[in-house]
Amino acid sequence: MAQSILLACALTVTACTGGASPPQPPESASPSVEQSPSPTPSPSPTKPKYQPATAKGPAKNVPIPEYTALAHKNSEQGAQAFGEYYFQLMNYVGETNIAKPIEKVTSRQCQLCGEGIIDSATHSRSIGEWQVGGGYEFSVIDAYISAKDKALVNVKFSIKKSTTYIKPDDPVAVYKSTQPEFATLQLEFEKGWKVMNLLVAEKN
Repeated sequence: MAQSILLACALTVTACTGGASPPQPPESASPSVEQSPSPTPSPSPTKPKYQPATAKGPAKNVPIPEYTALAHKNSEQGAQAFGEYYFQLMNYVGETNIAKPIEKVTSRQCQLCGEGIIDSATHSRSIGEWQVGGGYEFSVIDAYISAKDKALVNVKFSIKKSTTYIKPDDPVAVYKSTQPEFATLQLEFEKGWKVMNLLVAEKN
């Protein structure tokens, strides 16, 4: 709790007499000088601590990925930064089943995005399902402008082992980790990048 400290300083000047001089009337005391308390800065609010999901319950206080200024730019560097941001959002959705952030930057033309990520997360949230583990490990290989206001971003990724729950300590399903795969994000720019399609390379 912030506390204020009040400081006061009083100065008194006393008259003096000397020799045969007639007594001088005493000088009035100077008024007390009271300083205003210095404002004490309020402590910064403490961010709730992130808690990963366990068999007892879902993750808590999962930080939302930062949508950087670079990821907003209509350039190859901007497209690459956006590709990284998009996969970070996919991990966020996996932990929280909150699809709204990724929905804002995804076209429903992308069937895999809509059905496999957004709709799936919305359904899982409605039934109280959560995931332990999982998540994408990824790296953006490259990005290039393919046409006016369009870009392609190539990503190498794998998915970590995960277990899903609806009740504590009662697993619904277990998913093995996957081998590295390659995907391409097809982007369009209109006041920002948006995913129009997500293509995953077929395995040999």
